[in-house]
Amino acid sequence: MGTAYKIRCKHCGAQFEHSADTSYGMLPPCIGCGEYVETETAIRCPACLRRLNNTQKEFNEQVEVTYTWD
Repeated sequence: MGTAYKIRCKHCGAQFEHSADTSYGMLPPCIGCGEYVETETAIRCPACLRRLNNTQKEFNEQVEVTYTWD
């Protein structure tokens, strides 16, 4: 089980995928669904290294597609 996101960095325009795997069979809080965004641990653009999840709103604006699997 897990969640993957297609993200376009608003700082440099780079497009990449980010995934959040589950652990111990539990689903992690949804990052791109508007319910919850992890802001304690930085998610950074691999091209410009700018932080993408300073706030929930900022991160959600950059998510283009959300994939979920089990």
